Amino acid sequence: MSEKEKMNQDGTEEKTKPAKADKAEKEKAKAKAEKEKKPGIGKRIGRFFRELRSELKKVSWPTRAETLKKTGIVIVCVIVVGIIVWIFDGIASSVIDALLSLFGH
Repeated sequence: MSEKEKMNQDGTEEKTKPAKADKAEKEKAKAKAEKEKKPGIGKRIGRFFRELRSELKKVSWPTRAETLKKTGIVIVCVIVVGIIVWIFDGIASSVIDALLSLFGH
């Protein structure tokens, strides 16, 4: 029996291919299958926009009143946080000025 032949459990001989050639054939077949499955750029772009449109139909859009109310809340929160930062900045500036006048030249 040669190196390329192998005995099965039932005593029959089986010829095997070298491992490298077998892997190369599988890779070629896989690459060919992937190339055939992948649609062209135009079809992919078209599918993207169809899916985008269907997803946008599922969106629950807020009413004008809800949008204005939430925008007003955001503006008020920004103003409040701005005032708080301004106060802390003034306090920090006063403390630094006091420390510099006390210990500075």
